[in-house]
Amino acid sequence: MTTRDGRPLGSGRVAVVGAGPQGLTMLKALREDGYNVTAYERRERVGGLWAWSENPSYTTALQSTRANISKFTCGFTDYPIPDKYNTYMTPQELQEFMQDYAEHFDLLKDIVFGANVNKARRNADDSAWLLDIEKENGSTETVEYDKVAFCSGYQSKAIIPTFEGQDKFEGTIIHSQAFRNENAFKDKNVVVVGLSSTAGDIIPVLMPVASKVYISHRRGALPYRRYRNKVPNDLLITWRRRTLSQTFVRYFPRLSKWAADKAVTWFTHKMWPNLDPTWRMAPFPSITLKLPGSFELVMPYLENGQLTSLHGLTRFVGPKSLEFADGTILDDIDGVVLCTGYTADWSPLTPDLIKTSMPKNSPWYKGPPLYRLYMNMFPPEYADSLAVLTHSAFGKSNGFSFGTVIGWAVSNVFRGVEPLPPLSEMNRQIDAHHDWIASRWKMDPATDTSAVKQWEYSAWLHNAAGTGMENLGWGWKGWKFWWKDAKMYRLMNHGVDTAHAAAYFETGKRPVWEGAREAILHANEVVGEMFPLKEVDWPPEDHWVGMSGRGGKGGKKGKSKAV
Repeated sequence: MTTRDGRPLGSGRVAVVGAGPQGLTMLKALREDGYNVTAYERRERVGGLWAWSENPSYTTALQSTRANISKFTCGFTDYPIPDKYNTYMTPQELQEFMQDYAEHFDLLKDIVFGANVNKARRNADDSAWLLDIEKENGSTETVEYDKVAFCSGYQSKAIIPTFEGQDKFEGTIIHSQAFRNENAFKDKNVVVVGLSSTAGDIIPVLMPVASKVYISHRRGALPYRRYRNKVPNDLLITWRRRTLSQTFVRYFPRLSKWAADKAVTWFTHKMWPNLDPTWRMAPFPSITLKLPGSFELVMPYLENGQLTSLHGLTRFVGPKSLEFADGTILDDIDGVVLCTGYTADWSPLTPDLIKTSMPKNSPWYKGPPLYRLYMNMFPPEYADSLAVLTHSAFGKSNGFSFGTVIGWAVSNVFRGVEPLPPLSEMNRQIDAHHDWIASRWKMDPATDTSAVKQWEYSAWLHNAAGTGMENLGWGWKGWKFWWKDAKMYRLMNHGVDTAHAAAYFETGKRPVWEGAREAILHANEVVGEMFPLKEVDWPPEDHWVGMSGRGGKGGKKGKSKAV
């Protein structure tokens, strides 16, 4: 049997774990390709971390959080983001958008809310998957599926360090995952550990209410602004520039790293000409080895002296005392907020399903064991029935759209439309990838070991999904498309890098969206009309409360000028 557009149908039952942007697009792709799909979401709404939850064990975007990419390069392939939303969307807007998407495509009927998948395992004869599911009311059940796609996110499990002497501390120690508002820190002296996007969300809401706030970090950090020359930064990254960059990195890795680091240093000092050496932002981590955080709203507090930068926290030395790497001791601290990052939650997957190993040809590697996943997604022994989509730093290039591309690719693998290499070849590819990770770790032990080679990962996904993006290249297909429609060739290569481009070309391997052309044209028209702006539409004024005066409180409201 085939779909209405001639693609072969899948058969059997598939479970999708998670109903964030990746889970929703996976559910939709699998269902359109004929599978009987059920998604399990532990929250009560779709949206993943953008869906507010009071549960302190769930990673949840704060009310003050804003997306790091603009709405123009975000969105789903066949469901544009409405013009009414802010350029950098709020959590409420993102959740509402995903809710509308789920309702528009009637996805909610296939989602079980308030359900946590505690364990995935094989049945007795190794022919199907058994999922142990716990409901909010405490009841449990075991359900059998033919295939499973884990879409539970990259930021599910808090990384919580422990420090010498912390049992002596009488104040509050929490990880940012449990932080919901500033109320517990009113009139308190607070140390925020880690300089990242999460710290960038938390510090601005602490400053107006806390007596004093300190930021403690061990290494350099890369500050950047969402706007450059009054234009959202991601609008400067076109499809052509992205593909050229990936080609450069592929064939000239050392030169590309050197060039990227030099460029980042130059741009950073141009954006922040008054960087104080005592803040220890430099040396900046290489953008090719570690993704930068977003903490631009922290910088004005450092500039006016309200926020104090400290070396890394080393130990607790008393009921209210902390010691830092340079020997500094603070004796009147009431609270510590650990903005120390997140990782994927691997607990539902037993070690016999997702194996780990050390790099074979890199005996000097001393980092953590590396997960054995083909294309960082498929355990080789079960690649035709299990996808784990929580482990690919540097892999996503265009917001939600890559969720759709991944959904199409996984469905094509599950249905056999995209053939997998033999088991031996998958293991060979994994070993080679692990040696590549080891080479990155050698340059910076803080590098994310879930990193993928963008040129390899993206190319494989687009080919497996059948997006037809090769029509934008310099080969015969590219010239043919340019001759047929020079305007669209130009816009898709050099204009806004929209999600809709992935659904534009007819390839026979995934659905084509008839509205893609109109959506691409509209996005470019809107961007052309909106930018440059005199003032940005974000951040809102209340983000800037407390920017003047001493201590964490008080100050006037003000507006942010675009860079």
